Amino acid sequence: MLRVQLWGTRGSITTPGEATSRYGGNTSCVELTYSEQVEPGSTIGRDSSHLILDAGSALDDQQAIQMKGPCAQGQGEVHFFLSHYHWDHLMGLPFYPPMFIAGNRIHFYASSVEDLQSTINRLFTSCYSPSEESLQADFEYHAVEAEGMDVADFHVTATHANHSSKAFSFRVQCGSTSVVYTPDHGVGDAETDAALIDSARDADVWVLNASFTEEEKKGREGWGHSSHIEATKLALEAGVKTAVLTHHSPDHDDTMLDQMGDEAKEFAAGSQTTVRMARDKMVIDIDRL
Repeated sequence: MLRVQLWGTRGSITTPGEATSRYGGNTSCVELTYSEQVEPGSTIGRDSSHLILDAGSALDDQQAIQMKGPCAQGQGEVHFFLSHYHWDHLMGLPFYPPMFIAGNRIHFYASSVEDLQSTINRLFTSCYSPSEESLQADFEYHAVEAEGMDVADFHVTATHANHSSKAFSFRVQCGSTSVVYTPDHGVGDAETDAALIDSARDADVWVLNASFTEEEKKGREGWGHSSHIEATKLALEAGVKTAVLTHHSPDHDDTMLDQMGDEAKEFAAGSQTTVRMARDKMVIDIDRL
């Protein structure tokens, strides 16, 4: 079984408060966990294979679970795939306890080793963090390979997205099951849109950017974000089974997200694609390996 856990689903900045309590206010972090022995809905042990896609503020919730397993004893191995380096996708890292325990191995994957290493190192310099001298885990840096790469029980391929800085979309294959994660992408560049559709073709789950309403998208084409209808159209063209709309704008409260979800579902009516609005701590179990 493959479990998709959306720890954080907000974009740009955290938005705690009563108005966002149902969908949540933590920024992007998604965990994929694979276990042969577990039935859908059951607890998965921390010794199972897992990947973490982005490291936003929701990483603090994920680490509370992680620290119940091998990482607490300095025997853990964690794999982070970072879509890009904007702060909302990194802000959880300085507060991630497994990094401060000797013996743990923390792997980072992104576009280049040089940029990745300098970015991570910068997070822990004294002007940003008081914990620079406390890092005890072993860090390893990897460039995402164009032809895809095998990590634990997963095969990961990357496709460029259309964003205000270089950003990746990841397709993670586990057996016959596939999950695509595209947190930041602005529909509008035909070549990039087509490449993303191809990369997501027939996926079980596509977690994709839907930050704007149709009206908000007007005049914001260069921001690197899509509307909920644009994202739904991509999912329909790719023929995915479930589209999960994420990276919610900090300007959107629960009521607005309900409305956007209803409109996206109506747009997809009659298709084979189910549309869901992402919520912090949402769990999707895929039992088709």
